[in-house]
Amino acid sequence: MTNSRPQLKPLANMIATALLSVALVVPFGANAAQPTPYGKAGMFSNPTPIVINDTCANPDNPDCAALLDLYTPDLPPNQPGQIRQLPPEVPVVVATPSTIVVPNGTFRDDAVISDISVYIHDIHHDYLNDVDIMLVAPNGSWVMVASNVSSAGATPEGGVLGIKAEGLNWRFHDSAILPLPRSVRDDGRLSGRVNNPLYDVIYDEWVGVWTDTSLRTFKPSDYDNSPDTDHFPGNVVGQSAFNSSNNSIGLTPSTILGTVVAGDPSTYKQVLNGPKLSNLHGIDPTGVWKLIVSDDYYWFAGEIKGGWSLEITTEKNKSIRATR
Repeated sequence: MTNSRPQLKPLANMIATALLSVALVVPFGANAAQPTPYGKAGMFSNPTPIVINDTCANPDNPDCAALLDLYTPDLPPNQPGQIRQLPPEVPVVVATPSTIVVPNGTFRDDAVISDISVYIHDIHHDYLNDVDIMLVAPNGSWVMVASNVSSAGATPEGGVLGIKAEGLNWRFHDSAILPLPRSVRDDGRLSGRVNNPLYDVIYDEWVGVWTDTSLRTFKPSDYDNSPDTDHFPGNVVGQSAFNSSNNSIGLTPSTILGTVVAGDPSTYKQVLNGPKLSNLHGIDPTGVWKLIVSDDYYWFAGEIKGGWSLEITTEKNKSIRATR
């Protein structure tokens, strides 16, 4: 698959004059002298590039290539009275959170979140399925924005089969029709086999999903592996979450799509489960927001070159009773 060259998006350009060496808040449309009114969105951005580090990122390096044999050994079957030896844990590079600060006074004192979107600007990665992106709110709540999207596999020649992201731009919002797909297909078809009835079922939202660099909107997407190899540092999310065959922790609900029946449109585009940004509704928006981007396996690396943004709308906290 040939991906187009990355294009910087207008939203990223608007923040190009900000300082890049510190955690930033760049509120667009918010008056510094007056709090943002209820129902009006405020945009907050950190354009600093986010480097997605990986363990031994170059698979052409012999030492890196040897990891394939180390972590996928030919294990003998279980024998009576014996415990099957599992491969060692894959060493994971712990990600440093990228932060956005929403200062006190940006919204009214009694404001709580009523709507929220997350923007990822200009993501590049040699193997997109490895990338896990988590949003952590100032109160410690978190939502998995994207994890294990696209697909992972091997070619008949022994190489890797996956998506190389070049300049993709995403907005995540609960109102989107679909999450990102768990497929390497770029044509929106639910099957690549002509004789499969699902070959003629095409989801327009997934056409060009891995090559179109314009801003695309999706639901938060978390396709848990078995075991789930998502890794986030315990001091950020409150627990160590390196998941292995012995310790698989579901951090947020897995994305599940309903079974599609060809010729029955009522079964199309059914999203039965998945992470929800609406879980952050009702909380105070002020404070430090963190975006943690982790590579959950060895080989390959990347960068979110344009950083990220939050779009937050608030309403009056209805739980606060008026006082005389």
